[in-house]
Amino acid sequence: MSSIKTILQFIKTHILYVLRVIARYYIAYNMFSYAFTKILKTQFNMGLSYASDMGLDYFNGLLFTWYYYGYSRTYGLIIAYTQITAGVLLLFRKTVRLGVVLFLSFMVNILLVDIFYEIDGALWHAAKLTTLGFFLLFSDWKGFKTYFLRALEKIQRIPQILPSKFRQAYRLKFLIIPVMIWYAYNDIYESKQNFLIKNELFGVWRNVTDDKDHSHRLYKVTFDYDNGLKIKDFAKNIYFGSIEIDTVTKTIQLQARHYSEEANYFVLDSIAKVSVAQQQDKNLKKEIRNYYHTINNSTPFQKELYSYKIEQDTLVLSSSNHKGLKFVNIHVEN
Repeated sequence: MSSIKTILQFIKTHILYVLRVIARYYIAYNMFSYAFTKILKTQFNMGLSYASDMGLDYFNGLLFTWYYYGYSRTYGLIIAYTQITAGVLLLFRKTVRLGVVLFLSFMVNILLVDIFYEIDGALWHAAKLTTLGFFLLFSDWKGFKTYFLRALEKIQRIPQILPSKFRQAYRLKFLIIPVMIWYAYNDIYESKQNFLIKNELFGVWRNVTDDKDHSHRLYKVTFDYDNGLKIKDFAKNIYFGSIEIDTVTKTIQLQARHYSEEANYFVLDSIAKVSVAQQQDKNLKKEIRNYYHTINNSTPFQKELYSYKIEQDTLVLSSSNHKGLKFVNIHVEN
């Protein structure tokens, strides 16, 4: 019996210690590696092919993640230095607990991003590192409990040092906390009700009309919150604007304009080629832009009136010039 206790004691004091050291150094090494990939720009670097002329339709979860985190160089460096800090803290016994808490605070988020953004290539490694972090946490649970979950003695004595008349008021925090949570939720909920307004057309609709007449130019139509509108035509021009909807007469008015880098450069180059006197003409820029849209068939949608009808997941639009345009719903947010 005593020999079993001796073996268990040996495991507890020696093998567990060795496993914790291996886990600490393994995590620290990976944190340094991840940090240097950000500092040296081998991570979150989209390259030239994806950095320009790519619409969101072409992005998967990995590209979205890399684009988001790589958008700000400063933010990427902050993440890198945070990872270095966590790695350094894990290398010293006196700061291991701080290092584990800092490490898990961002590592769990990385794991969730890999799962829900379907970044399969990094998922296994992130899961392994997160598991090792929780191993360090729970194998020293008593220490963590004392370190983080025990109030200071002076703070524990606060109810006793208050005058007796105020001791009952101290318990009001149990009423204040749920009220505070409810107020925060209700404030955001009311903002959502006021600003994220959906109409019955809300969603992304793609043209499936069986004809070759594309003069209406409506290839993909997005009806967004608060009557927002985005249109993609058959030449892949993008238009942004808004709609006016009448749910009684079942009619909508589309109003949207096309903006692009090409149009902007066309205007600037054209102005540079004319005389100084002409450049001061206030209407010149507008006329050049209108000319660009005319030759590229990207003229604005100026309150074009359509009647609409929804049949299950199919939208039918009709105007005085175009009858029975059919669109299928390819995305709607719940």
